[in-house]
Amino acid sequence: MPEISLTPEQRIIVDAPVAHYVIRAVAGSGKTTTLAHRINKLLADGYDPRRLLVLMFNKSAQLDFQKKLQSVRGEGQSIPEVRTFHAMGFRLYKRFIELGVLAPYQGNILSEREIQFHLLQLVPQVLSPEQQNEFKRYKKEYLDVAASFIDQCKSQLDDPHSFFKHSGLENKFGFLPSLFERFEQWRNDHSRISYADMLYTPVKTIIAKPELRDLVSNKMDVILVDEYQDTNDIQHTLLSLIAGERAKVTIVGDPDQTIYEFRGAKPQYMLSGFAEEYKHCESLKLSTSFRYGHQVALLANQLIAHSPYHDDALCIPAKSNPHTAVELCETQNELISLVTRLAKHDASQRNQTAILVRYWSQTANLELALLRANLPYVLNGFRGIFGSDEMYAIRSLLELADGSFAQMPPTMREQAFIQLARFPHVGINERQIQLFMHQLAQHSSRWGHHVLNMIPSDLSRFQKLKLERFAKGLSALENNTNPPRQLFKQYIQETKLFDELKTSGLSQDASDEQVRTVKNLMAFMAESRTENANALLNELAALEERTQIQHAQGIHITSMHRAKGLEWEHVVLPGLSETTFFSSSGRKEISPQDIASERRLIYVAMTRAKQSLLMLCPKSDSKDGLRFLHEMQSESALHIARSIERQQNTAQLKTLASKTLQRYADTFSIMLTTPSKAERPTLSNFDQAIWQADIIEHKSMGRGRVVQEEGETFTVQFDDNERRVFSKRYADKMFALTD
Repeated sequence: MPEISLTPEQRIIVDAPVAHYVIRAVAGSGKTTTLAHRINKLLADGYDPRRLLVLMFNKSAQLDFQKKLQSVRGEGQSIPEVRTFHAMGFRLYKRFIELGVLAPYQGNILSEREIQFHLLQLVPQVLSPEQQNEFKRYKKEYLDVAASFIDQCKSQLDDPHSFFKHSGLENKFGFLPSLFERFEQWRNDHSRISYADMLYTPVKTIIAKPELRDLVSNKMDVILVDEYQDTNDIQHTLLSLIAGERAKVTIVGDPDQTIYEFRGAKPQYMLSGFAEEYKHCESLKLSTSFRYGHQVALLANQLIAHSPYHDDALCIPAKSNPHTAVELCETQNELISLVTRLAKHDASQRNQTAILVRYWSQTANLELALLRANLPYVLNGFRGIFGSDEMYAIRSLLELADGSFAQMPPTMREQAFIQLARFPHVGINERQIQLFMHQLAQHSSRWGHHVLNMIPSDLSRFQKLKLERFAKGLSALENNTNPPRQLFKQYIQETKLFDELKTSGLSQDASDEQVRTVKNLMAFMAESRTENANALLNELAALEERTQIQHAQGIHITSMHRAKGLEWEHVVLPGLSETTFFSSSGRKEISPQDIASERRLIYVAMTRAKQSLLMLCPKSDSKDGLRFLHEMQSESALHIARSIERQQNTAQLKTLASKTLQRYADTFSIMLTTPSKAERPTLSNFDQAIWQADIIEHKSMGRGRVVQEEGETFTVQFDDNERRVFSKRYADKMFALTD
């Protein structure tokens, strides 16, 4: 085995005897390298690679780890099997088909869009007559909840009736268990399977037929599972089935990086559930990060200390790490601020820069701004603004306004009309749309007038109203010489575009993205100096032409979720505002769980940076300031960090340090001083409501976590696991926020 340089924590893991382990690994702790050398050591000790199994969270992580492991082992050396949970489940599925235990499936794996489409047909079949009208009005809400219910029910391996009983869903969704059964019947009748079924079906089959366990269990000596904080019930069950009594299991992860709860992830398995099932389990840790410096570390530690799953462990940077420079840029126009900065960087620095967005809709005007500045970029996981339906529709409307629409051949007009008929949707079925728009495209002008004359008399009042709005929108834009922003304001008003997008479509998330994308494009038009539709069309054409140049390198643009497990020299986090993170139209109330999830996502995004982290946020006096920026206590945290970087012994703060900041300072022997009249940091507007915080402290009962809020009361689970209900009216007198 080649000589390697490992920290004491890493060496303990590599050399540990075979047993059950829980390894807590902070961001950038070198866990991939550590685990690869751990497996190499086991193989060098004589373990059969066929008896070792590595399970990863996704395909990308699997390929990366496989490559790392092979490099540690050396070319030509055998390595154990590295698989994702879904690949392992799918292999069992196919095996059971071969054995005749399961029937073969047909076609491709069901996509989310296909599932939504079939639910659209099935939901009305299980609704009461009274609910039919509400479903038509709030179709997306029903479909989103239904799709999530089915997926969560499968990921938690629960009976649909039992799952609904404990789900906390409103009574109006009482039809969901019946819908689940109806959907499963349809799926079985048509021999179709979804992504969730790749795990759900084989695991259910093994549970129902215990004799199949001999085909699955006790085949491995050692199993290693990465990213265990994102494991859900069915993955945990599959692991137990494969391990049996024979395998020694090691799980690795970080509860602070749990960002897939919407998929059923349960960090509790890593915190306590695994140790309860696998007796004599030992805990190990990787607490040193090799990625970032003290400025990121202090902000991240202070932020995540508010998390309900945090175990008070501090993440400490290695001495060799760069002094990651953090800048909180308060700006009224973040695009100008960002592009101005990026334009000053050389190509090499831009190639090592990543912009991490919360939603893909944030990239609309971002892409256009970068193109306008001639700054190349690379998209990871997104087709780009010029491939979007929104851009196609907007360009068609511009062509209506500048007169070029009339010069198109009817076939091109037909395709444009079909797209516009979904922006917003005109309320008739797809076949009717095709026929209607084919006829409309034969005309070369006055299309709004022709729409009104073509509306069939047998349509419902609702459908006629939608087509009438469509007609008004076309008439308003035809040969309109006003500036582009005024054009679209008029079109939005005539068609009720935003209201329609929010209530029509198959997915609430998709509709929210559409609305945000259009608003961002509107912002781009407001900043554009073009005076008419033709000028804007020419500008968009010139910008699109720049996207045709294939850039192997450039500024990386991806989502915060996709960034997990990755790192860049320079990271930019735009849109750090309440509007970006908490104003989705699908959120009626912001729960403690919502807040905790978004906090962990910010934590993950921040800890991707190595050399620099730029955080773009509203002005400090703005009501839109993101609550997590307040939680970071950035002024104090950055002051302490810079004192450590300068090897100073003291740091004078304007406010009293939190427990987290004090512990961090103590670790590096930094004495914190404050003025004699210093007070604790002032509370933000978000902290005024005690029950909206995650962790709070009762004056006599101690520390607790808010687990439920209802009406005039809220429920707190204290550290001794006792739960009590309190009145919101007296919350401020009984509780205080804790660090």
